[in-house]
Amino acid sequence: MSAFNFCDLDALARGTPYDALARLRRETPIYWHAVPSSGRGDGFWLVTKHQDICDISRDTTHFYSHDGSVLSDAPPPTAPPALMMVRDGFCHLDAPKHTMYRRLIAPSFAPRAIAALEQRIRARAVQALDRASALRNFEFVREIAASFPVSVVFGDLLGFDPRDYERAEYWGSLFNRVHAIPPTDYEFGPMRGAAVTALNEMHTYARDALRSRRKSPTADILSVLAHLKTSDGQLISEEMFISYFWSLTIAGFDTTASTIAGGVLALNQFPLQCTRLYADPSLVTSAVDEMLRWETPVIYFRRTASADVEIRGQKIKRNQRIVMCYAAGNRDDEVFHNPNLFDIARQPNEHLAFGHGPHFCLGAHVARIEIRVFLEEVLRRQIHFRLSDDVTRTRSNFINRIIRMPATITDS
Repeated sequence: MSAFNFCDLDALARGTPYDALARLRRETPIYWHAVPSSGRGDGFWLVTKHQDICDISRDTTHFYSHDGSVLSDAPPPTAPPALMMVRDGFCHLDAPKHTMYRRLIAPSFAPRAIAALEQRIRARAVQALDRASALRNFEFVREIAASFPVSVVFGDLLGFDPRDYERAEYWGSLFNRVHAIPPTDYEFGPMRGAAVTALNEMHTYARDALRSRRKSPTADILSVLAHLKTSDGQLISEEMFISYFWSLTIAGFDTTASTIAGGVLALNQFPLQCTRLYADPSLVTSAVDEMLRWETPVIYFRRTASADVEIRGQKIKRNQRIVMCYAAGNRDDEVFHNPNLFDIARQPNEHLAFGHGPHFCLGAHVARIEIRVFLEEVLRRQIHFRLSDDVTRTRSNFINRIIRMPATITDS
């Protein structure tokens, strides 16, 4: 597989290379991918089997997260405060710190807590669909796929001022790309400069949010976080609040936006499945999970080996990077029957779109409700989205995101 290049972002912008990943799964499921241009002569192990990804995700003895969740390393412990916000994000934490952080915030993301917001989430979906219906011809990502979850996450969950939604969306989109882009890529320099500015803005915004929520709490998760207490009865530190803020802001909306856009694209590509869904709305729940599997919004996450270890007979050395490719695992034919078919009634569907193990996505229940409510409102209105031009995807090996999808609404 010498021709396969996981760092060729232009190729990935044309779509996830499922054929190449399937070949790796069959021939070299634990594949050493060199990165000679890094200047270090190093690389990473690309893991493409569903079972191996699950095993690695659960094995916190041999694999850890604090060196980085993407190919680039996390900032060092001596980094300035704005960069420490990144280093201390959820995806870079290991037990016991990660366990404690999740335990404190878990009640805010429990099914019962999120279910209480469903009426507001539905109102946001209706608002987005009303706006698109009035336009008839529109850009689907801007008007629906991104704007809907952005308003839910930053408005209903985190309590941002509506005037700040656009800025928060920019932060999330920027950092989900820049922290995974290879240093040799032509976009790295300009994006890194923009990221430095945005990082300082975000750090200042987080500190201001903590002060304002402690002074005047509101009905949102940031206010809950501002008044969280640790086991010794003390309010959480500013650094801990900022860690939460970073994690929720960066990871809050992208999975849902990617899945809604990718799911609508799949319904256009598989018209029989589209007809099936409109004829039987009871399939909405299984359709949500199939859209998540099919699109796989997060292509991979990384771990680092804490000791020499062996997987499928392949020796992995201490400190080597391991890339768990969820996109490959979600097309594993040992787990999914006919994996290259988009099947809205697929059962079972043990997809990896939200990860696996201790780092399973904290906001998975929110994302599922958002996608389900969106589909329910589309079916209730019996409206259809027809694509009116080519789809554009972001240049990334980390985020599988449609960034432009011109569409037309029809009533049949």
